[in-house]
Amino acid sequence: MALLVTPVGNEFAHLSYLAYCARTGEAAAIDPYHLDLTLETARAKGLRITAIVNTHEHWDHAGRNDAMVRATGAKVLAPQAAMGVIETIDTRLAEGDSFTVGETCTLRVLATPGHTMTHVALLGEEAGGTPFLLCGDTLFGAGVGNCGYGGHAPTLFETVERLGAELDPRTRLYPGHDYLARNLAFTLAHEPGNKAAAALLEPAGAGLHITDMAEEAEINLFFRLDSDAVRNSLARRGEIATDADRRDIFLALRRARDAW
Repeated sequence: MALLVTPVGNEFAHLSYLAYCARTGEAAAIDPYHLDLTLETARAKGLRITAIVNTHEHWDHAGRNDAMVRATGAKVLAPQAAMGVIETIDTRLAEGDSFTVGETCTLRVLATPGHTMTHVALLGEEAGGTPFLLCGDTLFGAGVGNCGYGGHAPTLFETVERLGAELDPRTRLYPGHDYLARNLAFTLAHEPGNKAAAALLEPAGAGLHITDMAEEAEINLFFRLDSDAVRNSLARRGEIATDADRRDIFLALRRARDAW
């Protein structure tokens, strides 16, 4: 399977994705926000968009479906839980499902509720066998999604714990937005001695950097809930009790990031 990643360059720092089959030229547009950019990227590569895949129902991920269908005739694949919210779904996606675009582009569906309660992510494998996750707004470089628009932070905690335990450390993360630099600054505000985050912060502003789960374990506070520095930082600010458990720390970090 091949994957094209294009930064949109807008105020929301969207990332545009085309997962495609090199044999047939068929492609899936993942959460297409910028219609013209997505179509032009496909044309330049000689690809034909036959599928539109939504990770969740937010307007900036599913709001261009109708226009994309008119432009391409593609079918819409979206979370089963979003039926009635995403108006037209040709194929409903749920935990454990998989689908193939062309002959070689196969993606497996993981239920990843929390940012919204319908959210799914798509697990695939790049040429050479490296796994990747199209994670929508569940995970970002050095961060996780907010829960303020139809989400639930305790559920997101459970999802992130699951992903941390189950995903191969080599899994590359392809999020819906490039928030890496901002999230690294948040990491250093709570864990100023984090050398990996500090080393990555300056180059993070120079261009797109795709992290993997091994790197996230070093730079993402939401995977670093056992860090004494993180616990002490939150306790000093009165965000948690000194005996807080992992869930308490996660929820406190999510509140702190909301206010960041």
